[in-house]
Amino acid sequence: MDVISSFSDNVLHHILSFLSTEDSIRTSILSRRWQYLWTSISDINLDDISWSKDIDKIKDQCPMCHRFSDFVDRVLLLHDASDIRRLHLNILDPVNSSRLNSWISAAIRHNVQELDLDLPVRTRFLLPCCLFTCESLLVLKLFMQCVLKPPSFIYLSSLKTLVFDNLTFSDDESTQHLFSNCPVLQELALMNCGWKNIKTLTISVPTLKRLTIEDDRSLWADALSCAVKVHAPNLICLKFTSTLKGHFHLCGISSLVNASIDLPHRVLSQQHASRVIGVLTGICNVKSLTVLADTLLIITWFVFLRFPNMTDLELNAEFCGDLTGGLINLLEKSPKLEFLDFAQGFDSDFIHDHEVCLMLERVPSCCCFKWFSLSYFKGKPAEMHFLRLLLKNATVLKKMTLYCEPILSEDSEKEEEVNNQLRGFPRRSESCVIELL
Repeated sequence: MDVISSFSDNVLHHILSFLSTEDSIRTSILSRRWQYLWTSISDINLDDISWSKDIDKIKDQCPMCHRFSDFVDRVLLLHDASDIRRLHLNILDPVNSSRLNSWISAAIRHNVQELDLDLPVRTRFLLPCCLFTCESLLVLKLFMQCVLKPPSFIYLSSLKTLVFDNLTFSDDESTQHLFSNCPVLQELALMNCGWKNIKTLTISVPTLKRLTIEDDRSLWADALSCAVKVHAPNLICLKFTSTLKGHFHLCGISSLVNASIDLPHRVLSQQHASRVIGVLTGICNVKSLTVLADTLLIITWFVFLRFPNMTDLELNAEFCGDLTGGLINLLEKSPKLEFLDFAQGFDSDFIHDHEVCLMLERVPSCCCFKWFSLSYFKGKPAEMHFLRLLLKNATVLKKMTLYCEPILSEDSEKEEEVNNQLRGFPRRSESCVIELL
């Protein structure tokens, strides 16, 4: 211990950076040299669950800390004048607004760069005004089931990442005002938020590169019930999950590279069809597309859709016969497609019926991709039949990669049998390599 204690403060702080906040604080009992070193840690991660597990040990070092919120008070109060780079709080018990605001204000006084708060606040309250004008803040993440009421003056000059989870927005004007006063914002995520007070959500951020809007359909009756208008000419990545109770407009976005779309499959009304078309035509220039099962089912109905620039297509759902029509439709309308990925493998009950076979065999021209990947491969007859048809029709396929399930990979005899069977299938592309992993 004497050797380590002789190191400079910078070296010891570097050692502490590999420890949890609670363990960093525990080092104060090692010697007088270590007693206050933890008060300079730049990353503070305080988790109520960890506290509950180690409550007896922590109380020995902090007798005044009867509750986790007391412990948070103590940590922030004793922190020295050095900067706090990151503050993450995950608290299970309710916290009153004055206490929460004192924590936020303390972090801002220490030039916090990343503020990540997961708190059970369920009442209307005002976050401190200093939060909305903090010059040092680069990342802000708020998980709170409450109404967000920002102040009239907002200017987050350095903020690059903004994540709201479970917050309810108070009105159109203040919400738009918040987004438009983040001049360098690059990433925005709105997760399971409440929209009952919003008629039109306008996101006009020229610097925005990544946008995520997700609704957990089981949590909110008003899931994205408002119209959404996105003006983000530099947007390159979109993740959108919605029940589509309102219109979604991507206004003049041609820079999109990656998109992941999850839309509900239900009986199409004229209004719902219009909303679906608005989403899908808004992403038509995308280069890499991830779709889930419902989205692929919807695409079956819109034969006029075109994806002229798409090179990568990922199906993030178990493939089944019902999805064949949508898949064929996408393949036909994507002339530049190079990579097809079945990321979740096949449905365990998937059976290649006659109609599915006809669908796959009648469109050999759509099999123009060069790489195919299949996860959770078991070597079942339906999978093998699909792969046989694919090899037969894929004219320029260079590589087929199959990620095997343990039931296959751990049975060397079965794996060899499947491998030999695959290599015996006729191939339209003679140079195609088949790889089992």
